[in-house]
Amino acid sequence: YGRKGIFLVGMLSVPIRCAILTGLLTIKQNAYYAPAWLDIVILSTQVLDGVGAGVFGTMYVLVTSDISGGTGRFSLILGLTTAAMSIGGTVSGYLGQAIAQDMGYRQAFIILGTMSLIPAVLYLSCMPETLPEKNKPLEALAEEDEEEENEDHVIV
Repeated sequence: YGRKGIFLVGMLSVPIRCAILTGLLTIKQNAYYAPAWLDIVILSTQVLDGVGAGVFGTMYVLVTSDISGGTGRFSLILGLTTAAMSIGGTVSGYLGQAIAQDMGYRQAFIILGTMSLIPAVLYLSCMPETLPEKNKPLEALAEEDEEEENEDHVIV
């Protein structure tokens, strides 16, 4: 599948979660009596958070390795990306709480969902596939296979 698609799954889990929570909170606010299943569905959106964190936490190391491979700068780049993710998580939590206190949870989910969609769209449109095998054209892969078969049949 390549790394780009899997990485996008992790990146898109946050805006999808925010959209689901916005819809569920709208239902809950407009209902005279909110059914118990609604609270269970709201809590179950935490699964998307876990999927996103797991995929994102694994894939960013691989993408960083692909980008910085052979440069001798893997640790530096990994440290910078880890610091950026930590700062982003801290700012997101603070900003989300501040927006929720001032405007309500529904607005907080709309704003944070939109903000989390921006990097996903940029990654989709601007970042090439980093998996080395996915970057090669099919003809190059076929030629490599033919060369390997010819080497196997050489009698010395």
